[in-house]
Amino acid sequence: MKNLMIYLFCTVSLAQFISTQDITSEKTKAYQYLETKGEVYFSFEVFDKARINEISRIISVDNLKSGTVFAYANATEFENFLKLNICFKVLKHPGEIEFDPNMKSDPDEIMEWDSYPTYEAYVAMMNQFAATYPNLCRIVNAGTTVQGRQIIFAVISDNVNTPEPEPKFMYTSTMHGDETTGYVLMLRLVDYLLTQYPANPKIAELVNNVEIWINPNGNPDGTYRGGNGTVNGAVRYNANNVDLNRNYPGVDYPGNPNLQAETQVFMNIAGTNYFRLSANFHGGAEVVNYPWDSWARLSSDDGWWVRVSRKYADTVHAHAPSNYMNEFVNGITNGYAWYYVHGSRQDYQIYYRHGREVTIEISDTKLLPPAQLPAHWEYNYRSLLGYIEQTLYGIRGTVTDSLTGLPVKAKVTIPGFDMDSSEVYSDSLFGRYYRMIIQGTYSLSFSAPGYYTKQVNNVFAKNDSATTLNVQLRPITTGVTSNNELPDKFELYQNYPNPFNPSTMISFDIPKSDLVKLSIFDALGREISTLVNEQLQPGTYEVEWNAADYPSGVYFYRLTAGESGQGFSETEKMILIK
Repeated sequence: MKNLMIYLFCTVSLAQFISTQDITSEKTKAYQYLETKGEVYFSFEVFDKARINEISRIISVDNLKSGTVFAYANATEFENFLKLNICFKVLKHPGEIEFDPNMKSDPDEIMEWDSYPTYEAYVAMMNQFAATYPNLCRIVNAGTTVQGRQIIFAVISDNVNTPEPEPKFMYTSTMHGDETTGYVLMLRLVDYLLTQYPANPKIAELVNNVEIWINPNGNPDGTYRGGNGTVNGAVRYNANNVDLNRNYPGVDYPGNPNLQAETQVFMNIAGTNYFRLSANFHGGAEVVNYPWDSWARLSSDDGWWVRVSRKYADTVHAHAPSNYMNEFVNGITNGYAWYYVHGSRQDYQIYYRHGREVTIEISDTKLLPPAQLPAHWEYNYRSLLGYIEQTLYGIRGTVTDSLTGLPVKAKVTIPGFDMDSSEVYSDSLFGRYYRMIIQGTYSLSFSAPGYYTKQVNNVFAKNDSATTLNVQLRPITTGVTSNNELPDKFELYQNYPNPFNPSTMISFDIPKSDLVKLSIFDALGREISTLVNEQLQPGTYEVEWNAADYPSGVYFYRLTAGESGQGFSETEKMILIK
């Protein structure tokens, strides 16, 4: 009787969606896809947004249109979805194409930009860029996929083999293997930047002042699921049937413990290169998706995100048909307002790496017929360049030691404005910092372990313009502040670096002689280490915690002062990633 009622409910509620739903038949189709592809693409109807967000924790929601949810699932995810007793319809997989994918193996033929490259041709093209333009381009093989294919970056700069005091920018595409429009557009962008330099003034400005990293395909195992010679049969997930854009450490709850090879490669690259601005290209919709994906609350930089996203979409609209990138809020959307995603690359880059990133859905059709690729380039290339250009705007400058003039790796915070890791850092090699921000007047605070914190007020930032603010920090030479610069209150600072591996520094201020305790706790609230437990004199202190013997995860550190901790107490969170 229960199964009959479920069946009747499905038939009635989905009458306009599918005239009759044979649950057994749909399951059979799903299992066939899971057997052959490792994933199934399907749709169902849920009109409660909160319910959709809950379901998104179980499967990989791909799109949401007027109550119809489109999603992918691997075998485990699909079995968990079935437990919800929601009616569904199995859809033809987007990677199954009926047109000629027009695969090319000759790099010169691919540069007509109306075809897809074989995997070997893709690798050859990337290496050919560096061979042809050795002073402008170098190739970084960042690591390999589950099946051993390369994850490759083209790095472009006017002095590409020499570190320079300029911001790093990153474009990546196709972490969902069946979303291939951005794949070819990124290859074409590499070629465009190299061939247009230095004759094109806009290109010259970007290449001379930004170190540009471009990875055309972040999931070649998914794209070439049907073999290295074709994109037909491409799938969303990687070779382990995991959605890579749900696989990053989350910001709303701890995870993900099952980090994939491709995820680890990008985390390593992001850990060794501070990308100030980046974007990640997808398909299946046409929209600029800005943060957050997993938090309903808005980013502190929401005004800036809306403006930059709006500028991308508006530039597209000036060069594209009226029906291109015109949905949502005329081509832009807050990620969470669309649907909830945990573990996205976008949120990871912002929260854990203190960068700025959007997700750009570049074509409604995931695996676009190759003849349409040149048109999509025409729609987007000006916006692609304009987005890179945003790296040059905002408040920027150099932080140095006031005594030696050497660069200082400092935390740059806007008090009362920054939250959720929106602060930025200067780099240790040049002391350069970059704070992209919406037009306004701000106070900036500069702090670093071993230095007195300095605040500069009334700094004006103008949209699409750069404000230079260089700062010198005075070192604390004695380890304790001098009598005329005693801290005026207890203060516990965010550890640095964060995330970290295997050690991090924790600093704090003590305004008066007191019994001080600094302890480390795991995610369950258990005290696992005591770093300080003694009477301290007034001053600024810095303590190292080496977590080499502890697993990856979320940890907390607490500073207390006074007998039995009765007095000051403050706790901060930190992330250990191995």
